[in-house]
Amino acid sequence: MKAGSAFVYELSRGHESKNKPAIKDLIFTYDGSKKKASERTVELRDDRGNAYDSIQLKELVEGQHNILYHGSSQFQDITLVEANDLRLYLDQELQFSSLDERHYHEALVFPAMEMASDHERVLILGGGDGLALREVLKYPNVKHVDLVDIDPQVIGLAKTNPKLITQNNCSLLDERVNIHLEDAKKFILRELQPYNVIIIDFPDPVDPVISSLYTIELFSQTAKILSKQGVLVCQSNSPEDTPTVFWSIGKTINKAGLNTLEYNVIVPSFGLWGFHLASHFKLPRIIPSISVQHQALTSDMSNLFTIPSSIKEVRGKAVMNSLKNLKLHKLYKNEIEKW
Repeated sequence: MKAGSAFVYELSRGHESKNKPAIKDLIFTYDGSKKKASERTVELRDDRGNAYDSIQLKELVEGQHNILYHGSSQFQDITLVEANDLRLYLDQELQFSSLDERHYHEALVFPAMEMASDHERVLILGGGDGLALREVLKYPNVKHVDLVDIDPQVIGLAKTNPKLITQNNCSLLDERVNIHLEDAKKFILRELQPYNVIIIDFPDPVDPVISSLYTIELFSQTAKILSKQGVLVCQSNSPEDTPTVFWSIGKTINKAGLNTLEYNVIVPSFGLWGFHLASHFKLPRIIPSISVQHQALTSDMSNLFTIPSSIKEVRGKAVMNSLKNLKLHKLYKNEIEKW
């Protein structure tokens, strides 16, 4: 038998070895007696990711771990790696670990789904890995889901990679799901029927491009397509590491005309993580129990809505983020560098 493919780990010696471990992915094709080889060299870049995640990813690349996928789309670098867990990195920043991602995704999805009056129509902005969608589809009365993600390579990976399909429970292949490969800012400008639940799962605002997603303009437009008894949820970064960013996202949503309610959860891979619920009506402080199958959270979610007093003290420093005056990425950089 002849090998169809091989991974060759090339570790540079000397100065380059500090920052540029590389993987050479060799794919062999046989045409009669003629052998062709295509070589793709993967390098970890110094200008991508935060220091902590980059160190972890470097160790994974240098170790004998299974690199399931590495590629670059027009939007980002994508790495899916299997160690003791399954991990997805985008631009060298950890997106999830299979060991604890359910803490994040259950907390992202369940409060909004339980507080909304109906679940018939759901919109997910971001979430191309299909993990938030997995939790949404647990609700039997969900009839239509629009998932909007700008990167077709992330979507393709989540629909075809066996390990990731197992993790997302084939959610992207569900017949109720409509996938839209486009910019969320453009999608929400369409003539759309109102949604009962809107889930915003954008990456951290590390640069002006992503910062432009967390603006009063975007939240105002999503408010227009949120039903009167519907609930929106937005991932809002770490209230522990980036508290001003956390509160600024909430303030910006509130300025867009929605009532907000903040909450947080501990995700072991990331620490304390924050979210904001939003709606046209005043959100009750009595939190419903989880009514579907769950693993990471307890049925009683009320403990999620207790914010540490040290984080509450920072609330007054929150700013509004707009397309005319993008501030969130600057706040993020200032706060994350302190760590």
